[in-house]
Amino acid sequence: MANITDRTAYLRGLAEGMKLDREVNEQRLILEMLDVMDEMAHQLTDVNDSVDELNEYVEDIDNDLSDMEDVLFGDDDCHCDCGCEDDEEEDEEDDEDDDQELSFDCPNCGHTVMVRASDIDFDESPVCEHCGQPFFVDVEE
Repeated sequence: MANITDRTAYLRGLAEGMKLDREVNEQRLILEMLDVMDEMAHQLTDVNDSVDELNEYVEDIDNDLSDMEDVLFGDDDCHCDCGCEDDEEEDEEDDEDDDQELSFDCPNCGHTVMVRASDIDFDESPVCEHCGQPFFVDVEE
């Protein structure tokens, strides 16, 4: 965007060199157009700065999400189901994870419920044994 601001500054310099007068109608039009172009160039610079800042923020969020995925789902090297050592280790880890008990605090009544990982149906929210309400609310896309 510096290129646009540089070009509008150059045009402004040309107008000053021509000694344009705001009292003459045609010249006033040109000077007003230069004012508008200057303002547009500065606003474009501000928008680009904001976009750059948002891009950095989104990249940070993406990196954080990637780190969370690695923690939650592991960092698997082999996904080929070829029977290699990585697959066997993964199967053993999956068996251990299935036996793990998870605790959920009901957002409705606060009651804590223990659920085995293997009993969780990811298509349905676990239901509180105490109040009968689901732990997670379905979100429509």
